[in-house]
Amino acid sequence: MASTRPMIKSAFITGAAHGIGAAFARKLAAENVQLWLVDKERDALMALATDLKSRGAAAVEPIVANLGNAAGRDAVVDILNDLPPLDLLVNNAGFGSSGPFHEHQREEMLAMLQVHMSAPARFCRAALPAMVARRKGAIINVCSLAQLLPLSGIYGATKTFLYTFSKMLDGEVSPHDIKIQALLPGYASTAFHDTGHYADARHRVPKFLWMSADVVAEVSLRDLGSAKFECIPGALNRCIAFMLRNRLYSSRLLQRWVV
Repeated sequence: MASTRPMIKSAFITGAAHGIGAAFARKLAAENVQLWLVDKERDALMALATDLKSRGAAAVEPIVANLGNAAGRDAVVDILNDLPPLDLLVNNAGFGSSGPFHEHQREEMLAMLQVHMSAPARFCRAALPAMVARRKGAIINVCSLAQLLPLSGIYGATKTFLYTFSKMLDGEVSPHDIKIQALLPGYASTAFHDTGHYADARHRVPKFLWMSADVVAEVSLRDLGSAKFECIPGALNRCIAFMLRNRLYSSRLLQRWVV
């Protein structure tokens, strides 16, 4: 069956230097999509842009910006306002935290609120008017299965906001033929789990729960051609989501696997 995925000629991706963001960039670059890639890690971002160009990608524009501070968010909004109409916006930038909420560092907590909530909302606001005007475009907001867990703290709470915000947007803009997708990956093999917070995650979480970032991006892009608002890649992850939503889980396993 032929894909009904909307034609994508231009895409703007945040958190693009590693993991799921980089996987989106590689797959879209292979389709000759013009890319704007945002990340705070300059060296990794430039390396990715160079690699994509060496593979014959269309124009790739790296944008170094830290979305955890106001200057970085403002700079990205200014760029979005000046761009031609986008076909796709992917709000992927994010990071995690672990441990009890009352032990979180103030700076880290505030940065997470900005990166997971303020930045995606502002970037959607900047990109949507042109999409609505021409009745064409799509937005993928990368949420998380962690938002369904009772032990995921402020990380899960911010991702819950992003999911609810995405649902609201979907209701507003679907009459204008704009596609909104909430992507809920489970454990993906990305740099997210290489940080100090999650250094031992790969040892504590069973291998069968992990999915490659490339598969996550592939399923997400494929599902843009469907009527589904929510995208949960993998049958196992969909089963886990069902169990979590219906409280069919073991508290002992949650304590062991939630990281």
